[in-house]
Amino acid sequence: MILKNKKNIGSALIIALLMMGILMTLALGLSSLVIREVRITADIVHSEKAYYAAESGIESGLLDLHQNLPGFQVEGGSFPDEDLGLDFQYSLKNKTKVLPFVDTDIVPYAVAQNSPRQYLYNKLDLNQTVMLPLFVADEDNNIVPITEFRVEYFIDADIAGNYGGQIERLDILRWKITGIKNDEGANPEEKKYFTETIGDYLPPFAGGETTPSCFGTDNAYGAITVEEINYTECAKYYPFARESYTYVRDTDSGELITTKRDELNPITISDFLTNHRVNYLTISNLFNPAVLEGLPEDQKNRASIYYRIIVPRDEEFIVRDYAKISSTGFDGKLRHQLEALVSPKKFLPVFTFSLYRTDINSDDAL
Repeated sequence: MILKNKKNIGSALIIALLMMGILMTLALGLSSLVIREVRITADIVHSEKAYYAAESGIESGLLDLHQNLPGFQVEGGSFPDEDLGLDFQYSLKNKTKVLPFVDTDIVPYAVAQNSPRQYLYNKLDLNQTVMLPLFVADEDNNIVPITEFRVEYFIDADIAGNYGGQIERLDILRWKITGIKNDEGANPEEKKYFTETIGDYLPPFAGGETTPSCFGTDNAYGAITVEEINYTECAKYYPFARESYTYVRDTDSGELITTKRDELNPITISDFLTNHRVNYLTISNLFNPAVLEGLPEDQKNRASIYYRIIVPRDEEFIVRDYAKISSTGFDGKLRHQLEALVSPKKFLPVFTFSLYRTDINSDDAL
């Protein structure tokens, strides 16, 4: 008969329990690592889905810009689609009261007011032309015309003394408005739409970034406060177009005949905007850099024109420099945000050109 030691039996049980505890601890640790890796992998997958959902929102905004009229906006678009697995929200901001647009998320109004040339003006280089629509689209993609506006401009160089004090004879800015007029005088079955234009050449006058020269509608020349920025009264203001090309219908033949007004019978910008639709404004820098000869070296290359456009009426807007598309994509508990700035496409409804020069060696400006 063999007698067992009760102490040995108790030690084996304790060792077995310790081994089980160690193994359970290892198992739990490994399980925690596996669960954490699974969660990380799932978060990465959800994050990628949220990113691509947000990117889809950006693409939706780009499609809106492509398919709709200038100035079209989306305040809060959404696109939950279970079949495609997409869930995103996006907005499209494309209107402003003043061009260039001041983004107060980046530049406070007070900073912009104190540095107007840097923040409140666009730069038009020598021989450069810009074309802007004088209308925007509403939420139904209908045309909302601009009936009041003014363009403020100045040149960087001090050329008054170099031009014999006759700065008003030095034209530097060419502007033109092109619009569509309905042929009201025709029979309904013969009614046509045709394009008419007005324009002018303007000198720099006196003043600078704080007291610029201006042109625009005849009710927008005074001091204006727009979005906390104060715009003073213009140093010189032109509400007329000395050059205009319009059409009249011959009473005998019924044909459309081109007519041109002269300086003694100018047309106002306000009247043109009232009688036309889908208007576009074109601004060109036609400054002759030869005028800068003889100036100090730091001014010889200052042939650029600074300009801005103000739309004072509360219900009217102009298209921004850059449309801002903001999009948020969702997947599970994760979301991803994206933003994109898109420059508006350039559009020329008619062929346009100008031949112009300034003769500074004679008494006449050509």
